[in-house]
Amino acid sequence: MGLRRIIVLLIAVIAAGGTAMYARSWIEGQQTPVAIAAPAPQEARHEVLVADLQLPAGSFVKPQHLRWQRWPTDDVPETYVLRGVRSEEEIVGAVVRRGIGTGEPITDGAVVKPGDRGFLAAVLSPGMRAVSVPITATSGNSGLIFPGDRVDLILTQTLLPDAGQGSTRMVSETVLKNIRIIAMGSETGEDTEEGGNNEKAKTATLEVTPSQAESVTLVTELGKLSLSLRSLAADEEAEGAVPVAAESFTWDRDVSRVLRTGRLSSRLLVLRGSNIEDVQVQQGSN
Repeated sequence: MGLRRIIVLLIAVIAAGGTAMYARSWIEGQQTPVAIAAPAPQEARHEVLVADLQLPAGSFVKPQHLRWQRWPTDDVPETYVLRGVRSEEEIVGAVVRRGIGTGEPITDGAVVKPGDRGFLAAVLSPGMRAVSVPITATSGNSGLIFPGDRVDLILTQTLLPDAGQGSTRMVSETVLKNIRIIAMGSETGEDTEEGGNNEKAKTATLEVTPSQAESVTLVTELGKLSLSLRSLAADEEAEGAVPVAAESFTWDRDVSRVLRTGRLSSRLLVLRGSNIEDVQVQQGSN
């Protein structure tokens, strides 16, 4: 009886083990393997050059006006400035042909570069004209006036006496005020670091109205012209060239005490036989 009981127990254990193995195999067969999704590939992007602030037409492009912005690869036209292909130095110093909004990409058609056809015309404000006047190192403030600065135009002329009556007079007058300089010689950029040739410039190109262009052309034939640099603070208060009051002039006697008093002295040698006498002669005003 004891042996039979042991055999029954062994059979029960073996059956239980087989049942467990079968159940485990069945459960594993019912489980669906979970696929691990691979991370989606990131869309490749490039950077294009855009305006960091609003740029009006006629303004010079400076480094602080530009920034790089990420842009989808399939949305980059050939006219855009693509980082790694072109540099922002190509655009710095150019003139905005039409207004560019903040964040708007810089395109080849939106700016005109120095040396390109139509560059000077793009610098001019609508309705204005460009006229050049001769200058020297002294009359041009020793090369310290740059394109974009505003100046007053001063004429100094010598007035000869009529029919030998009176004396020769000199007078200086301001003929135009608050005029924008658009070029010094061939220099047209506003960057002060690029103005190395300003001191050698023999002409200054001014932005004026059509009637003022006629006046400037005339005064270049009357005498010597000088440029008087204006303060930037003053220019913010009054944009554009303004008329000059009729009394805005200075005579030679206004700045010279000798001419104003008319007390001119000269030395005269008087010959009397073999004697030579040095005589002081006081001259009155004419």
